[in-house]
Amino acid sequence: MNIYCITLNGPAPWGFRLQGGKDFSMPLTVSKLTPGGKATQAGVGVGDWVVSIGETNAEDMTHVEAQNKIRAAEESLTLTLSKAFHVGGDQKVRVSGLHGLRVDGIPMFIPNDRSKKRLIEDTQDWQPRTGTTQSRSFRMLAQLTGTDYMQDPDDETMKRAREKFLTEIQSPRYARLRDWHHERSARALNIKS
Repeated sequence: MNIYCITLNGPAPWGFRLQGGKDFSMPLTVSKLTPGGKATQAGVGVGDWVVSIGETNAEDMTHVEAQNKIRAAEESLTLTLSKAFHVGGDQKVRVSGLHGLRVDGIPMFIPNDRSKKRLIEDTQDWQPRTGTTQSRSFRMLAQLTGTDYMQDPDDETMKRAREKFLTEIQSPRYARLRDWHHERSARALNIKS
């Protein structure tokens, strides 16, 4: 494994996104880089694993804990990362006692180009889309809530609804209702007797 350490000078944005964490049963992994961003300029790659954030081992961090640790860094952010490099085929490597990782004598998978490509493809599928298409997470949410068949109202429908609303609030009926509500609220709050 190719372990390296970077220090990014603040303030944020740091120029990368993470995925995974203990709560996802996956190592924290760089899922996206901002082109020309601080992380890109420091040589961070998509698919690189986060070994530690500052002095804290990232192995047992949940995704939110990692995000909070990164957000707390104001002046600089120090990360220890592991390059997921390709040497040929699916690799298994033994690592001992590196930054407190509990991998002593345990086989550990290092992704090859195929698995790294798959990770990138999976990550891109979750990105927001332009136009009318939605990200995968929103499509899944719509399916779970049963709202996937619903469509956004078109411009004409919105225009008609707005015109109706404006007509209603200018009517005498609305004025009487508003005045009654204000009177009732004032009495309830003991402002007016």
